[in-house]
Amino acid sequence: MGSVIQMSAAGTGGTESALVSIDIPQNGSILGVQWACSCLLNADAEVFEAQLSFGSANSNTNDSRQVISSLRMTASLVTAAGAVPVFANYYCPLPDLPVAAGERLFIHAAATAGVTSTIRCFLHLSFDEPSTRVRRG
Repeated sequence: MGSVIQMSAAGTGGTESALVSIDIPQNGSILGVQWACSCLLNADAEVFEAQLSFGSANSNTNDSRQVISSLRMTASLVTAAGAVPVFANYYCPLPDLPVAAGERLFIHAAATAGVTSTIRCFLHLSFDEPSTRVRRG
């Protein structure tokens, strides 16, 4: 049985670890991650990156096995005046990444100082056993 779980966060710039976390409700697999993000870039070479991870701290090293998916946005401006709102809505399929009940996932952000962002991450899950309702309302 499948389910979708949303994670939502807001970033204020700089390296921000563990903006939000969730616990996986049942054993299963992550089939994909959908990113729906926006940020406001107002100078040349500003950048924003969101990261979904098993680790509780933002990682930008090679061979980091805790990172599941990330999304990076930037804009090239010819002048420092003005601002550019940047949006992304992207689905990233994964090769049936196994997860265990109670395993914690985190959203991190890294951006140029002062870059504000809105982050939405939708986890597309498939559970191993028949499940009870996991939505909370």
